[in-house]
Amino acid sequence: MGSENGNFYRGNRGCDGGEGYSIYRSTNGGITWTEHPLPTETTGTAETWNFEEAQVYPDSEDNVHAMWIGFDNMPYYAYSRDEGETWSDPMMVAPPIGLNGTGFPVLTAGGPGKVALGYLGDSGGDTWNGYLTVITDAFGPMPLMTTVQVNAWGDPLDTSADCGFNRCGGFGDFNDIIIDQHGRAWFGLAHNVGGEIGIFGTLAIGPTLRDTPLAPLPMGGPSTL
Repeated sequence: MGSENGNFYRGNRGCDGGEGYSIYRSTNGGITWTEHPLPTETTGTAETWNFEEAQVYPDSEDNVHAMWIGFDNMPYYAYSRDEGETWSDPMMVAPPIGLNGTGFPVLTAGGPGKVALGYLGDSGGDTWNGYLTVITDAFGPMPLMTTVQVNAWGDPLDTSADCGFNRCGGFGDFNDIIIDQHGRAWFGLAHNVGGEIGIFGTLAIGPTLRDTPLAPLPMGGPSTL
C-alpha cells in the first residue's frame, strides 16, 4: 500500500519480530524493506486461516494504520504516527454484542486519524454477518467507534461451520474496503458458494472519513444489488 510520502507498506506474519504480526516498509520503491513489529504481545495472533492477515493503510498525512485478528479471534487495531517505528496500544474494535469470533479483516484510511475496518463475525450458531467499523478520532484518548452490520438480521452472509476461520467461499480472496471522494466507506464482500454473490456495505448516514460531511444516501438492500 502506497503512502503520500512515497513509502510502501504491507503486513504479514513477523520474521525478525518473532511470532507476532509485522508491518513491512519500503522507502525506495520496494527495492529494500524493513520490518516493524505490531503490538501483539497481549493480543496474540490468530491460529486460523487468517493467521497471515495483517492489514495496513496510510492516511492522508502519512500516519499508518494496522488491523489484525488476535488469538481470541477478535479484530484489533493500532496506529503509528512515525511510519511504523512505534505503535499505539492495540484496541479491540468489535462491537459489544457477544460475537463468537471474527475473520477476513480489511482496512482503509482517509483523513488523519480517520479509519474504516471491515470483517466477518459470528453472532451465534455460525451466523456469519459483515461488520463495518468507522473511527474518526483514532488519535484521541477514547476513540469513538461506530459499527454497523451490513447485512440484514435474518439474512446472514453464510451459515457454514467456522466460515470466518477458514477459506469460506470467496470471502478469503475478494473482500476489500475503500473510501470514496465524499468520505464514505464501502465494504465489498464476495462469495462464490451457490453462484457469484456480492454486496457492498456502507453507511446511509453517519461520520465522514474526509473533511466534508456525508450527504444522506438512499437505503439499499437485496433489490439494489
